[in-house]
Amino acid sequence: MSRTLTRTVTAAAIGLVAGCGAGDEGPRLLVTSGFTDEVLLLDPADGSITRRIAVDPRPGERDEPHGVAVSPDGRYWWVTAAHGDPTLHLFESAGDRRVGTVALGLPGAGRPGISPDGGTVIVPDYWLGGTGETSGAAVVRMDDLAVVQRLELCPAPHQAAYSPNGRWVAIPCPLSDEVLLLDAADLSVRHRVGLGLAPGAPYTTEPGNPLVRPMNVAWSPASDRVWVTLMRQGAVAAIDTTGVERARGATPRQPTQIAVTPDGSRLILPARGDFLLAVLDSETIETVDRIVLADDPHPHGVALSPDGTMAFVAHEGTTRSTGAVTAVRLEDGEVLWRTAAGVFTLGIAWRPAPED
Repeated sequence: MSRTLTRTVTAAAIGLVAGCGAGDEGPRLLVTSGFTDEVLLLDPADGSITRRIAVDPRPGERDEPHGVAVSPDGRYWWVTAAHGDPTLHLFESAGDRRVGTVALGLPGAGRPGISPDGGTVIVPDYWLGGTGETSGAAVVRMDDLAVVQRLELCPAPHQAAYSPNGRWVAIPCPLSDEVLLLDAADLSVRHRVGLGLAPGAPYTTEPGNPLVRPMNVAWSPASDRVWVTLMRQGAVAAIDTTGVERARGATPRQPTQIAVTPDGSRLILPARGDFLLAVLDSETIETVDRIVLADDPHPHGVALSPDGTMAFVAHEGTTRSTGAVTAVRLEDGEVLWRTAAGVFTLGIAWRPAPED
């Protein structure tokens, strides 16, 4: 059994960073600030905020940028605005210039999933106001930014995630305790996996009152399984592509987003209820490291550096405090920098340096 570690961060170990950098030629962290209707660009080397981009379709109203994702080739990135008339916004990485906006025709918008060829984006309808009523997703074609299909899925699907081989799309359904596996060829539901409180248990029979609340997913590099965070239970489940749950392990409280290291050996996830970054063995689902993230409220989003050595964590903040981003070196758990950033800071993604 692996030894479980707990790390504590002192104030001296945290670099407070503010101000603006010189430009955005290098790699950047894209961070959504839901309560200020912005995407913030941060330099991953030191956490400096190099640019603020308004994503504000309705000036004077809160539109809440929610999910952000980068195309596999790094040339484009997308961000959803979840309120009002929810929209999807496309940016070129070179210059971070907005080149298109799509009205989704959905009550809500969650975390978008991009196909490995970059040609299709699926935006799930994270419609919490439906309180258990079935909703779905909009399928957007990259070529002309057209909504080409609407999917009926489950109550309030939160994320869409393509497998690396492009064969599957996994969608967690927080209000019905399910994960759906869609055939990426025609986006039909092939497996509807009930999670409940135990492997194989049916989903909750009371709409809108989930037992385990599956929120976010991440695929293995081999595309043979997907891991899902169970926020209400405090656990992670592993599901294979036949729709069978193979393992489940306890985590610190309220796991939110999840990332997988490039070699597939470790799962990295913020624990919203314990102010921790948890590191899990991907096979045993055992927590092998707990990295304390100072006092910033509610760690939520996570992105990894391409080599898997660094984790970048977005903290939600509260109605009385700003959000933040912290950079953690996974080898020893050291927090290298911290930046106050936005409010209701949920989405985070690594944008590589634009090509010349």
